[in-house]
Order: sequence, then C-alpha cells, then structure tokens
Amino acid sequence: MGIRTVFTDHSLFGFDDAASILTNKLLVGTLKNVDAVICVSHTGRENTVLRGELFEPDLQDASKHVVRKNVYVIPNALIADNFKPFPLKHTEIITIVVLSRLAYRKGIDLLVATAPRICAAFPNVRFVVGGDGPKLIDLLQMREKHLLQERIELLGPVRHSDVRSVLQQGAIFMNTSLTESFGIAILEAACAGLYVVSTRVGGVPEILPRDMISFAEPEEDG
Repeated sequence: MGIRTVFTDHSLFGFDDAASILTNKLLVGTLKNVDAVICVSHTGRENTVLRGELFEPDLQDASKHVVRKNVYVIPNALIADNFKPFPLKHTEIITIVVLSRLAYRKGIDLLVATAPRICAAFPNVRFVVGGDGPKLIDLLQMREKHLLQERIELLGPVRHSDVRSVLQQGAIFMNTSLTESFGIAILEAACAGLYVVSTRVGGVPEILPRDMISFAEPEEDG
C-alpha cells in the first residue's frame, strides 16, 4: 500500500511460556514489514530484537548477523513543568508514595511483604498507595493484619491529573516492579522532587542518574 509503518514497543516479554512463544511468533511476522522499530530503553531494544529476530547479514562477514539498522531507542518523556515540586514542608514524618497498577508484575507482593517491616523499623514512616488492581485485597489484608490503618493510606484509583498532588505528599517514591521496560512513574516522581527507591529490573537503571535513585533486588530480603 506504500504506507510507512513504525512499530513501538513499551514492554518486556519472556521466551519460554506458551503466551510468550505465540506472541513472539506473531511479532517476527509483523516486524518483517515495518520501516522502523522504536523501543523505550536499551534493555527493551535487546528484548525486542531477540523476540522479533531483528537481524540481518553482516556486510563485512556473511557468516555473521547484526541487528537491523532500523531499530531505535527513544526513551519516554514528559513535560517537566507538569510535575514541579511543591514547596518543602518541614515534618518529622517520612511519607513513601507508591503509584502503580496493583498487579503481580508490578511487584505488589513485595510491597505487601516489606511495608510492615519498614513500618516496624521506622516509626516515623507512613505509606500512601495509589492505584487499583487484583492485588488490592492483599494490601487491605496486610494492613488489617498488622494494624497499620493509620500508617498505610490506600487511595484507590488516581487520575493522572491528580498524580502531582499525590506525589507532593511524599519524600520517597517506591517502585516494586518485577519487570519494567522504562517506568514513566519513576520519572514523574523524580521531577516532583522525590527520591526514588526501586527494584533493579529491566530498563529502570537507565532512567535516572545514580544520585537520584537507589536499587534493591526484586526479592523480599533484597
């Protein structure tokens, strides 16, 4: 049809489960006919190249293959002015903000396991958690079990227009994802002036300078 086509990939997928195998086979066929492929991180690019078999013969050595030249990395971006920090409030309470889909792949099980430990170790820490999903019931049960109703606030779904006002309540932003190609919420939190603590997964280490983020392994004792 003569229509130029660009494929953008914002996710990381596996290789060995049935859903991934089927998805990757479809991807290989689809990407044979596109003019360019854009990924949001270098980690995402490696994942997409392998899944989509985006290789071509090396012109210098026919026995080798190289990544196709039409595969690019363009990180996610945002309008920084939309997340300007609010004036600092002097308080002894440290608020940790979590804004996430409350699902397994977002590491909510890690949050359920670690939040009570953090509250027990640091009496001046509280949590504000925004988001909805199937793991909400686990958070509610954890809060009830450990009697943390006064220290873990569950906001439910948060509209994007309200994200800045939620972030301004906190000093630390926690990301517990088990897989993440980029993670725009981390960038929003940093723009709002929060220090970020995150699992070291996927493309997350590419987002911020080292002095703006600390990493933990994606496990309960990490």
